[in-house]
Amino acid sequence: MEFSVKGKLVDIVKEEIYPAEIEIAGDKIASIKRIDESELNGNEKYIMPGFVDSHCHIESSMLNPIEFGRNALKHGTLASVSDPHEIANVCGKDGLDFMCKCAEKSPMKIFYTLPSCVPAVDFEIAGGVIDAATTSELIKSDKYIGLSEMMNVPGVLYKNREVIAKLEAAKSAGKPIDGHAPGLSGEALKHYVGMGISTDHEETSIKGAEAKIATGMMIQIREGSSAKSLDTFIPLIDKYPKSVLLCTDDYKAYDLKKGYINRMVKEAVKEGCNIYNVLRAATLNAVEHYNLPLGVLREGDDADFIIVNNLSDFEVEASYIKGEEVSHLEYSHIEDSVNNFEAESITASDIPEPDFNHIIGIVQDSLYTRHLTINDVSERLNKIICYNRYHKGAKPASALIEGLNLRHGAFGSTVGHDSHNITVAGYDDESIAKVVDAIVEMKGGMAVWDGKQIYTLPLPVGGLMSNGSIDEVSEEYLVLHNKIKELGCPLTSPLMTLAFMSLPVIPALKLTASGLFDVDKFEFVK
Repeated sequence: MEFSVKGKLVDIVKEEIYPAEIEIAGDKIASIKRIDESELNGNEKYIMPGFVDSHCHIESSMLNPIEFGRNALKHGTLASVSDPHEIANVCGKDGLDFMCKCAEKSPMKIFYTLPSCVPAVDFEIAGGVIDAATTSELIKSDKYIGLSEMMNVPGVLYKNREVIAKLEAAKSAGKPIDGHAPGLSGEALKHYVGMGISTDHEETSIKGAEAKIATGMMIQIREGSSAKSLDTFIPLIDKYPKSVLLCTDDYKAYDLKKGYINRMVKEAVKEGCNIYNVLRAATLNAVEHYNLPLGVLREGDDADFIIVNNLSDFEVEASYIKGEEVSHLEYSHIEDSVNNFEAESITASDIPEPDFNHIIGIVQDSLYTRHLTINDVSERLNKIICYNRYHKGAKPASALIEGLNLRHGAFGSTVGHDSHNITVAGYDDESIAKVVDAIVEMKGGMAVWDGKQIYTLPLPVGGLMSNGSIDEVSEEYLVLHNKIKELGCPLTSPLMTLAFMSLPVIPALKLTASGLFDVDKFEFVK
């Protein structure tokens, strides 16, 4: 295939914009020629490198990788650095193989890092295990461009044998290691970075981010469906243009319909950031840091680029990968699937009484929680349970939670980071049991009980993803979202927030299938 494209070329490397004609031969850029403005014949479109999501979990979109990629391309994101540890925690290596097969069928350039924490921590109940021996074997494969976020910070600091072996395997393979170190500072941070860990997307303050950049880390500015840091970290883009990346981490299908990395780029430019610094954070920095085989509009590169309407709205008119226009592909159903589900129905009497001395306090638009007691509570309390999905005969763990403000009913999901057991919150035990039963019947998915009717979103792929189209998934998800709002919940993203209430690596108090966990002390509540 040979053709040419004319427009205003945005050269991020040289930091200039000029009229150009790009010659494509096969899947490569054969030449880039400067031309006179008059040769554009009034064409005011801009040709620029495609965006990169530097850290995401495709599973969180609830779309399979093929459908995820199809929709990412519409918004000019040509590549993602994706951590498949959600499906790995459910299905182990079988889950990883499923994701890799889907990536091979996707027109998007989906690059995987190898999950480093499966399970997330040693005491978690998950469905899969990726140990150091498996890591040493798989990290050598071309399927994995790096080691995924190292969430087991204590394991790094106290030199856990398995953790260190995984880090050393990645370093021996010459592949970067992603980090996950909320609040880490001082000598502990230096030790963590000294083990070869080079990125972080969990920082929440400018001071903390600058301290990490000073150690040589890349800060991934995150704007997901629930956790958002772009407003906080916008000053970093111009101050440290080569040390920041853009990412979503966890991004729902209904948000993906509206936009993707282009939304972050638009907002940063609107806020007055230097456009080349913004585009570097959205493209070149990730390509260089992860050594991605993604073209950035240089002669000899893969013919990967996008065409946008202007440099303020960044509305994508066309996306090209290896010279093929890929922004208008149709949904294609796939039959492949994996799952791991053994849980059985429960009754209200199976739900234990919670501890009033340790209460989970939700923080709006954050993955963090507060550790409250009954004396700290100022709002209505609800109950939350976490129920082992992988073994028959298990009993749910329970706790009290502030911030949901449910006046009746219940909602829950098998999307519960990172072990993805069944997490349900509700007004009363009977409502919670109703939701658990609906999830058990689907063998994974999301459900809401409004006191009269059950509403569901089946997720047959590991209890995490649908094989449906983005329109189908978004519509069903929004029905659940709106029903939860009718129960009284004030949160921006109730289901996404619930999904992180069982993640015992982000402070302060979380509920796992084994019980209530104090993340600050890194021990179960006694």
